[in-house]
Amino acid sequence: MTKIYKLFLPLFLLLTPLLASDKSYSFIGIQTGASKIDKNYTPSIGLKYGIQKDNARTSLIYSYDKKSNKKLQMLLLQVDMGIFNNAFKNSYLKPYLGATFGVLEEKRAKLTRDRGYVYGLNTGLAYILNGDFDIDLGYRYLKTSKLKNIDEINNLNLSMHYFY
Repeated sequence: MTKIYKLFLPLFLLLTPLLASDKSYSFIGIQTGASKIDKNYTPSIGLKYGIQKDNARTSLIYSYDKKSNKKLQMLLLQVDMGIFNNAFKNSYLKPYLGATFGVLEEKRAKLTRDRGYVYGLNTGLAYILNGDFDIDLGYRYLKTSKLKNIDEINNLNLSMHYFY
């Protein structure tokens, strides 16, 4: 039962700001980037789906990294809040800070699998192209739990979102 509280209490706290607003926008997106895992860099690609309400954004992200005999898949929930809102009120640039947590699976060449959890912080800068699109440059630091070979992951990613 404590595992359930550990997972759902942070989820509830992260999603609460999104419930306070009436106006929301759904979006889908793609992302590409690089992950630093165990002092090695691997390319990554991902898909995103989310909802934006005022200065809060929640995203569900599927990310896939592959380098030689190692494959890493992550399913993440990321919640971002706009920062310095008054300073960037009339700007197309929107800085944000947020939290991320999710699950991951690592597969190695010998058909061994390792599964665990990730949690961490993220920050970035979104550039609003128009009412339908934005581009997002972000950094995500993730700490792992229950994995044998990976302690932490550093992601630098570039995303494009379509709002509908």
